Amino acid sequence: MTHRSQRVYVHIGLPKTGTTSLQALLWHHREALAADGVLYPGADDTAQHKAAIDVHPQRFPQWNEPGVKGSWDWLVEQVRAWQGTSLISSELLAPASPEEARRVLSALSFAEIHVVCTVRDFARQVPSVWQENIKTRDSTTLEEFLAHLRGGELTDVSTPFWDFQDLPRVLRTWGGSLPPERVHVVTVPPKGAPSELLWQRFATVLGVDAGKYTTDVPQENFSLGLAETELLRRVNVALGPDMPWPRYAGVVKDTLAAKVLAELDGSTRIALPPGDHGWVADTARRFVDAVAEAGYHVVGDVDDLIPALRAEGTGTAVDMPDDAVLLETAVAAIARLIHRVPSPPPPGAGQRGVHRIKGRLRDLSEQHPQAMRARRFYWRAKARLRSSP
Repeated sequence: MTHRSQRVYVHIGLPKTGTTSLQALLWHHREALAADGVLYPGADDTAQHKAAIDVHPQRFPQWNEPGVKGSWDWLVEQVRAWQGTSLISSELLAPASPEEARRVLSALSFAEIHVVCTVRDFARQVPSVWQENIKTRDSTTLEEFLAHLRGGELTDVSTPFWDFQDLPRVLRTWGGSLPPERVHVVTVPPKGAPSELLWQRFATVLGVDAGKYTTDVPQENFSLGLAETELLRRVNVALGPDMPWPRYAGVVKDTLAAKVLAELDGSTRIALPPGDHGWVADTARRFVDAVAEAGYHVVGDVDDLIPALRAEGTGTAVDMPDDAVLLETAVAAIARLIHRVPSPPPPGAGQRGVHRIKGRLRDLSEQHPQAMRARRFYWRAKARLRSSP
């Protein structure tokens, strides 16, 4: 039986629609939200993603680490114990199968369930997903990526894209058993809009006063320009598939990409070639029509989802930076990386440390008879070892 005061919002993504920014804000303000009656559960800021992986671990085997198994059930218990509004947010839920979505919704059936989906202009979404793929060790060129998407057939490149980005399918999977007014489509504002506008729209769904929460919070989200992304792609090719994911994540994604390449100029954004404008605009209109036909609750302006593109032009070649530009980018990255590498200890520093330790032990043994007896036992044992044949 549903408790009258319990309500659960399940934010399922889509990826690359401001989810990281929203999650950072929610985690930063979790205590203030709880005081306002909204629980953002989890022991740390990775807990909800681990719970999403636990829902379908076969999709994310490289992330199926200790702490994942059983994390979904534990998250549900925290929500069950909260007599108010709760929010679960992870874009890793977007590709769920109908069976996986039913498992999630069934586990939360003690409350009134709402599904929230953030959605962005598809023309901005496509190149952004390619960039994110490169940041997670993919080596597909942008031209190859676009060719797979517009080809119409499901391939090893296009299948994971549409699993996450096919908006009508995602909404049917998660909202098919709910009244349409409990499926909330939050549109991402267009480029150049105030940065806090997405949070204001999202807060409207939760029923909280957005103005009470500052949007200037620490977060790890970062973006790369075209040259920086292509350089990283070539690094992925050179590294090959054998580097374990934890090492790649720490060295390449979190250091080279996030702390070196992201700090370079990055002024050349990743744009669609004219030959891809037509199918991208048609897809966006199909998404908007599906939302309208289903009668979902739209928060924001549906026009934000219509790309400002013209279908003229037939060229599909991607205008990638040439080798001279990539070389300049690589040199700048290496220089910045060198500045980040800590200086090695001066020659003999290790020996000086050993001498300091020996001196300290000597002082202690002279002050404490038991320590002196231990030193003498050590000397005798060492002498016997040296004299043995």
